[in-house]
Amino acid sequence: MSQQPLILALTDGKAGHETQTQGIIQLLNQQQTYEVEWLTLKLPSKWHYRILKWLMKFSPNTAWLTAFLSREQLVSLKQKKVAYIVSAGGNTLLPNALLKLELSKTQAVKNIVASSLRGIKSHYFDVVFTIDINKQGIQPFVYYPIAPNKMLSFNLEDEKKSALKVLNLPVNKVVISILIGADTKEVQIGTINEWVGWLHHLVQQSPESYFIISTSRRTLQEFELALKQSFALTKNVRLILVGQGNNQRIQDVIYASNMVICSPDSTSMISEGLIAGKKLFVPLFKHSKLSDNFQKYYVQLEQDMPISCSPINTIVDFNTKELRVINHAQNLEQAFKNILNK
Repeated sequence: MSQQPLILALTDGKAGHETQTQGIIQLLNQQQTYEVEWLTLKLPSKWHYRILKWLMKFSPNTAWLTAFLSREQLVSLKQKKVAYIVSAGGNTLLPNALLKLELSKTQAVKNIVASSLRGIKSHYFDVVFTIDINKQGIQPFVYYPIAPNKMLSFNLEDEKKSALKVLNLPVNKVVISILIGADTKEVQIGTINEWVGWLHHLVQQSPESYFIISTSRRTLQEFELALKQSFALTKNVRLILVGQGNNQRIQDVIYASNMVICSPDSTSMISEGLIAGKKLFVPLFKHSKLSDNFQKYYVQLEQDMPISCSPINTIVDFNTKELRVINHAQNLEQAFKNILNK
């Protein structure tokens, strides 16, 4: 057996789940004590998964691991010193729980997941990160309004200096990053004209600030073209248009910022901006629309976090003085340790 202690990160291949898993890893491994190994799961059919989840209620069988891992992978893992199994998302719940049961036969292993448990009993996990306030104070849940993610850092000042260097930005400038996604079934972010008009107002209002406007893979091409036509020659604006082939790590864009402005469609962008300790603002225009679930999400988030989510029916100034910066890494670490060490 290898003597190097290991954090085994299980992934279903979904980027949002991987960023949450990375946040858990950073909580565990800030001293670089562990080697980290990522393992991509094979996923059974939905019916197969449902049957296994139903059987899990009665008597778990670690032989079911072959639905998620090859026999070669399992044999290899048994030769390693696995200290923690971590994962995020519902697809990883069963393999996470079953793998802990199997490896615990020969070594001490703890497992951690960020997900709603979807009927799987909580005693199969040592720590469960949740944004469900009803689980607050209940073992083994760690309640926090936003999930840990890849932006979690215990050295935010160093991260900012590094990001400014990567982006070739001066350290004495106020940097405002605007992250724009796209309409979804549950959210309409506002029209192109509303966004472009408001951003023009912001840029004119703050000529001494530097603006980074970044789109996502989902952003419409016509939206990106409108941004390019409007701001390509503006000296204090940098465009990162993914659909135009502009690639830049979103981590650097966020870390370099003094403030992050997000379109309302992506809870992951919101979470990443907050975890990075940034002031965060979500503009809502006349033609923005949120589903009931998203409205509840933002109401709860404004109660718990220092964000502003404001309707903008005309081009108006917005006040960010009341927005605070919270050290989420320390808060999450303390809540995490309280459960992990019990």
